[in-house]
Amino acid sequence: MLIYLVFIYLSPGDSMLKLEPVKPETLNLVRGSCRFCLYWQTSGDYMEVMENLSRYKVYETKREWCKEALNKFGDCCFLAYLSNIPVGFVQYGYPQLFKRIKDYDSGPPSDDAVFLACLYIFRKEMRRKGIGTRMLKKVLENLRERRFKAVETFARKGSENNPSGPLEFYLKHGFQIVSDKDDFPLVRLELKPKKRFRLLR
Repeated sequence: MLIYLVFIYLSPGDSMLKLEPVKPETLNLVRGSCRFCLYWQTSGDYMEVMENLSRYKVYETKREWCKEALNKFGDCCFLAYLSNIPVGFVQYGYPQLFKRIKDYDSGPPSDDAVFLACLYIFRKEMRRKGIGTRMLKKVLENLRERRFKAVETFARKGSENNPSGPLEFYLKHGFQIVSDKDDFPLVRLELKPKKRFRLLR
């Protein structure tokens, strides 16, 4: 109980945010619905898919997907910690790893882009405090270090109730709309490498 009290009164601006990779063997550390979510790993009627799977089968399917994604892409799932307390979940990778993409009219993402499937703050009391911005910044830093060219995602119009985030959030951070055929336009950010300065002698 004490942990939750500390968490609630934590000042996000003064706290250290870090992203820790989620491995298949540490998937159990993921909190709430994110641990058992197969939205991006499936296609078609999601509710119907989930109704036919036991909780154990869902977990094992997610774990096997993590193994496959790790082998093909590298670290692609992360827990976001604020002062060592888990607050959010991030998931990204090659577009081919996410079956659900084909269900979106504004897709598919470009072959040269990493697809950001999820940028989600599961601690509701910590939303609208700038944590999403800090999580996105960490993701972009990671992708630049790995020398990826661009990142794309489907952003939702007129609602914040979306695992990847609302459209306004991404436009504010420099993303551009590249396809707009439904309520989930595809947005893209070019990942320009950081400038390196060389000391002159």
